[in-house]
Amino acid sequence: MSRVIYEGKIEGEFEGFDDEVIFKMANGTYWIQDQYKYWYHYAYSPQATITEERGGYILSVAGNSIPVRRTNNVIESRIDGEFKGWEGETVYKLVNGQEWQQSSYKYQYKYSYTPQVIVYEARSGYKMLVTGTTANVRKIR
Repeated sequence: MSRVIYEGKIEGEFEGFDDEVIFKMANGTYWIQDQYKYWYHYAYSPQATITEERGGYILSVAGNSIPVRRTNNVIESRIDGEFKGWEGETVYKLVNGQEWQQSSYKYQYKYSYTPQVIVYEARSGYKMLVTGTTANVRKIR
């Protein structure tokens, strides 16, 4: 038997499921995809439901579902200046004074000036989400 935990919208842009994707709900809670599943579906603030089933949580969006887990270990800030994407070992300074360095190789060019950033702890370590793209990072200050 399932119990509805949340019924509402995902905040902002939604680009489907991938690997350890973080979802911010309109009520301010954060949920991380807990099992790999790739499904591309773009929507802005789509309707979502989270149910509790057999001791776990399931996120459903537009007829597709994945296991998720709730997290409170999230940092929201902005890049202090230009973001030019991921280049390998780039250091990113945030307006909150923290500095994070890319910790695994990924190259992707994407330009934005002082974009919003979400840093969160996933099973594989910390991830940084900027303008719809993520990379593994480690805190250096």
